[in-house]
Amino acid sequence: MHKPVLLFLSFLLFFFTPGYLTAGEKAIVKISSVKQKGEDVRLAVSSSKPFIFGSNQYVLYIGGKEFTRTEESSEENKRIMSFLISRTEYRAIKDGAKMYLSYGRVEDTDMEQYAKHSMKCWKLGTFSKKLLKK
Repeated sequence: MHKPVLLFLSFLLFFFTPGYLTAGEKAIVKISSVKQKGEDVRLAVSSSKPFIFGSNQYVLYIGGKEFTRTEESSEENKRIMSFLISRTEYRAIKDGAKMYLSYGRVEDTDMEQYAKHSMKCWKLGTFSKKLLKK
């Protein structure tokens, strides 16, 4: 008698658990805006899951250069984070440079492959100075 009840409860749990609670699902991360803020350019990144703010640090890689200066979102669900890049550094980035976001620093690794296989690294596309909205 217990087996059919257990099987039925397992069925309900599996089919009615919201998709966002699936542990093995990688967040969808993308650049949501690039705007000038004083002497800095603010590159905002959004995620389908909340960002983790705590023991480790997010690193934005653009063309082999690392950016770590961030501002957390004041949003309650923490799905937006902004990287602050000086105007001088922003101007020095070459169009077409590949962009990645990682949770934690990544050294001596093929970022393309790492982003494909890691739950802690995302490919953000290619850089263009046209991303900046004035």
